[in-house]
Amino acid sequence: MNIVIFKTSVQDKNELTPIKPILNTLFGEKNWTFAFEDVDKILRVVSAVPCVAAVRQILMDNGFLCEELPYSLDEFKV
Repeated sequence: MNIVIFKTSVQDKNELTPIKPILNTLFGEKNWTFAFEDVDKILRVVSAVPCVAAVRQILMDNGFLCEELPYSLDEFKV
């Protein structure tokens, strides 16, 4: 499984209305989350297949900014 992190312009749950069904269909309801309390309005997606372009396009098609943030589990190795 791949974990991909995005910085977005989605401000709150109310703005998820147009994209929630799409993300649920593509990734499953439990495989994506938003962190609205984060200054970058983080979207985290867990996917078995590469998904960066698809997620970016879904958000942009719905009027949101979306930028992949670098993420590596190597950062957390002790």
